[in-house]
Parts: sequence; C-alpha cells; structure tokens
Amino acid sequence: MTALVVLIFVLIWMIIIHLISYVIVKYLVPKGRRLISYFALLIFFTVGSFADELIDQQQIKEMCNPENLLIYNPENVQGKTVIFREVPNERISSPVDANIVSFHYVEINSGELLVEYKKINIKGGWLSKLIGFDHAAPITYRGKCGPIKPKSYLKQKYAVKFIYK
Repeated sequence: MTALVVLIFVLIWMIIIHLISYVIVKYLVPKGRRLISYFALLIFFTVGSFADELIDQQQIKEMCNPENLLIYNPENVQGKTVIFREVPNERISSPVDANIVSFHYVEINSGELLVEYKKINIKGGWLSKLIGFDHAAPITYRGKCGPIKPKSYLKQKYAVKFIYK
C-alpha cells in the first residue's frame, strides 16, 4: 500500500514537473531551442527535487554518529549514582530542520555531568515542506536517531544507578 502511495506521489510530481517545464519553454524560450530546453528543465527539476533529500541524508549520517549520541567517560561513571537534570531542547534549522533532545545525568552529590545522550528528530527537506508535510519525516531516509536503551546499557556495563525524582 505504501509503495502504491509513493508511486502515485511520484507520478503526480512528474506531471507537475512536466507542466512547469512546458510552460517555461513555451513562453520564455525561442522556437529553435524549445526541445533541448524542455529536456534540460525536466532533468533539472527532477534531479533537484530529490537532491535536497540526498544531501540532507549525508549530513544526518554525520549528526547521528553513535559517538555523538551517547557521551560518557567509562572511568567516571563506574558504580556512580546519577540523577536527571533537565536541559532545554535545541533546534537546528540549517542545513536541515532538526530537534535535538538532550538528557543529562549528573552525579547525585557533586552535580558533575557524567552521562549525556541525545535523541534527534529530523524534519523533511524543502520538497516535503513544498507539498505541505512541514512536520513529517524525510521522504528518503529515517527521520530519527538516538542510542538504543542507553540507561539499560550503562546499568549493565558500568553498574550506574539512576535515581528518579
């Protein structure tokens, strides 16, 4: 079912690109160069439509590097008791729209930051915004990343005790 929806979306998008290219060529290009100009515009709009998504995908791979998502020093966290400290969410609008939720855990007595992990939610590129999916995930890649069960991992590997208040 999803493949059918995507196929219909791509077909409608190709028809729109065809009409835009046709209108531009018909009214702005001299008669001798219309065919070449039409195909050039068609290729430009087709490739340009998804280039944004592909470029964003590469930038997101760098943001979602596992080393950037769970930050701790193994020597400092071993056997410690930590408590959650609230920090404000961070919004990034360039190069992609992303909301970064940070979780800070500090040592209960000293207040020293021992564990930080991030969850990143990415919104789609300009194509998604153009068709009205302002808050939707990207079309060509997964729109979320973060460590998988970071608290369980730290409890098992380093005997970190989490206190909830």
